[in-house]
Parts: sequence; structure tokens; C-alpha cells
Amino acid sequence: MSNPSIHPLRSSSICETCTNGPISKGRSNVKSDVVAGTSPRFTFILVHGAWQGAWAWETIVPRLRTAGYEAIAADLPGDGHDNTPPNEVNLALYAAKVANLIDTIEGPVILVGHSMGGVSVSQVCEMRAERVALAIYLCAFMLPDEFSVLDFYDKYLESWMRGAHARITYDEAGLTSAIDPTSAVEVFYHLSDPAVAQAAARRLTPQPEGARRSRLRLSAERYGMVPRVYIEARHDCSVHLPLQRKMQEITSCTAIYGLDSDHAPQLSMPDALTDLLLTVTEHHARTIAVC
Repeated sequence: MSNPSIHPLRSSSICETCTNGPISKGRSNVKSDVVAGTSPRFTFILVHGAWQGAWAWETIVPRLRTAGYEAIAADLPGDGHDNTPPNEVNLALYAAKVANLIDTIEGPVILVGHSMGGVSVSQVCEMRAERVALAIYLCAFMLPDEFSVLDFYDKYLESWMRGAHARITYDEAGLTSAIDPTSAVEVFYHLSDPAVAQAAARRLTPQPEGARRSRLRLSAERYGMVPRVYIEARHDCSVHLPLQRKMQEITSCTAIYGLDSDHAPQLSMPDALTDLLLTVTEHHARTIAVC
């Protein structure tokens, strides 16, 4: 039965119908910085955004596992439970963490980046293009070569936009940023159950700013060979919808879908998100041979 919360929007060449199959409502009790499932098919590598950790995906990993896929989410350097000093963190270190995960996996991978996780996904596509069957950007920063997250905000953020970037505070040295729990609920989790939203907001940790300042290094020959799909969060109060659509304007992608969600559909609509990830994979993942 079709789910009205999922909207296929537009594609570079086709108009598609998105249908939904049954999704398990399994739980995860993951406490470590790596969450994994088992499957002989594609492996999903789920990349979290700023101030978060692997925990941001703990509702999605068991659902992908139930659907028969491998799924991995890991803390990026300096985030979650990872203790890398913030002065050492940059996009290259983020990308190396994900690329190294790919190197431990047999078979092709699906990269899913949420929010700032999008820049990591893009850089990893450049590094491991031959291993990536599909890159999915979930209300994520899908940016061109030589852009950073801060470059994008400097160029396109409008005064009315009061998302996370407009609310953060910095430590004295300017090495990390943080968002207070009340603001986090308002901009990230406002469509989630209030108790779930407040619990997630309390789990946020300071974000090393080096990763937000680092510029992408992408090429048409490698990054450009990986199919990209964008999933909009249509009620996002952090990466506002006009910003998401600006990214789609300045960086091409294969297809665009939408969810009637806040910035964190992992919490507000995990079943619909999982269903859409599976549908997008079915329609857009390329077949690649991995030796």
C-alpha cells in the first residue's frame, strides 16, 4: 500500500512511482560505536551528521537487517564515542574512516549520508568509486568540488533561516561547536515523539569544526561515476528545504525523492525512511563487479 509520506519528485530522465513493502519494527540495543547486520547483498554504510554519532542510525540498522541487507554505522573521528582530538579532525579523516570500513567489506556498498554526512559520502565516492553502487543524500550536503559546508552557508544561508547553523555556540578556541538541547529539539526533532526527541538531543556532542571547514576534492572521473539520489526532508527546520533544493541545483543527481519529515526521519518516521532507502536502492543502485 502506498505511503503518503513518501514522495518521488523528479529525475534526470524518468518519472517514477514509489511503492512501499512491509518493514519490520525491530529494535536495536546498540551501545558501541559500530552497528552491523548481516546479508550477502549490498552493504549499507550509514554516515551520521554533525554533533551526532553512530547512534543516529540505530533505528534504521535493524530494519535494513530484517530486509536482508548488511548495515553499518560508525562514529566519525571526534564524534560520538570517538576521542580523536578536535584539532586533528577534518574531512579527509572522516572520509578515511568510511573508506577503511569499505575496505573491510566484501561486495558493493550503498552510502547513505545524513545532513553533514553528505560531504563525507561525496569524498568517499571519490576515493572508492569502484566500490560504491549508489550514494544517497538524506537532507544532506551534496556539494560541488572545492565547497565546504561553511562555504555553502556563507553563500546561500538567508536571514530567516534559523536552523542549527544559526544557533550553535563555539568553544573558546573555535575548535568545536555545540547546540543546546532545546534548540536541537526545535530544529532537528520537532516531528518526533517529544520524549524521543529530548533523549536524542541529550546525546549530541560537540562537533569538530575542522570537518565543516574542509573543502571537497572531487572529480568527474571518479565521484562523477557514482549514481546519486537526494531525499528531501520537506519539513526540515535545520537544513531548510530551499537549501536542499539549492544543493540539487548546483550538483546534479540521478533522482530526487521526498519525505514529509523533520531533519531526522530516522526518529520521526523510521519505517517510511527504511522503505524509501530500499526502494531507491532497487531503482538506482548500479551493478558493479568487486574482485
